[in-house]
Amino acid sequence: MKQGFTRSKLKYSVNEIFFDTWTPQMAYVLGFTFADGNIHKNSLSWDVQKKDRNVLLRIKRVLKATYPISLQRHASYRFRISNQLLIFGAIKRGLLPKKNIRNELPNIPEECLRHFVRGYLDGDGWIILRKGKTELDIGFASGNKEFLNDLNLIISSTMKVPLANVKERIKITPKKVRSKTFMMEFYSSNAYKIARWLFDDLHNGDLYLDRKYQKYLRAKKLYQFLNSGTKVVRVIQKKLNKPLVEILTELYVSRKYDGVKIAKTLSVHSSSVYRWLAKTGIKYPTRRVYG
Repeated sequence: MKQGFTRSKLKYSVNEIFFDTWTPQMAYVLGFTFADGNIHKNSLSWDVQKKDRNVLLRIKRVLKATYPISLQRHASYRFRISNQLLIFGAIKRGLLPKKNIRNELPNIPEECLRHFVRGYLDGDGWIILRKGKTELDIGFASGNKEFLNDLNLIISSTMKVPLANVKERIKITPKKVRSKTFMMEFYSSNAYKIARWLFDDLHNGDLYLDRKYQKYLRAKKLYQFLNSGTKVVRVIQKKLNKPLVEILTELYVSRKYDGVKIAKTLSVHSSSVYRWLAKTGIKYPTRRVYG
């Protein structure tokens, strides 16, 4: 412990040994901090967009911290903790002060791995459901290529998906500072497989970023929709972007098409249409007789 550190000088409190023991919550916070945390002198801080304030509130809660979350120039929120013992615990897990020198993953227990990766995704990754396409993309970025290669390998081996291509991108800031970022991205069914691993079966107390979780839920609904039924049914549903029951209800009940006309509309045999109608139980609404 550095000289001059005494608890009498600490205005706020925090669980100083938070990073000493692996738990799902600790793994998430560590992953989020690897991606988006900063160590400067005696402080550990996180900055997020205004719309992501909830994730800082959740991190504050699991850290049992009384430090404030502050608004920065009306554009972002910052959560900063000044506690040397907490920072020392994070550094022991490999969290070096500068992001671009964080060059290797910590030794993460298997049961905590998905929580660490989800935290990293929420801090420096993305989930995209392509408009006009039924395809999901999930990606990660880092200022250190070695770290991203390790993350790539562990996701690939755990999820049994091909390694992603790691690409380099050069950015020049408004102040003409040149920075290098590395990115990798998984696509389609591989991306969905990884997203399910990260977001399915979350328990009370598990941490996540709301907007990325909501994107996953939309992707999950789409993939379940596309994977339902036979190949012919999937093609029809994908083309019309509706479940089969809605398609048949519109054609048979609303438009009053018969089986032959529906078959012609959908480019299938009429026997398939009658089988689907029987399976879904769609019938003309019965008229009530009064008097």
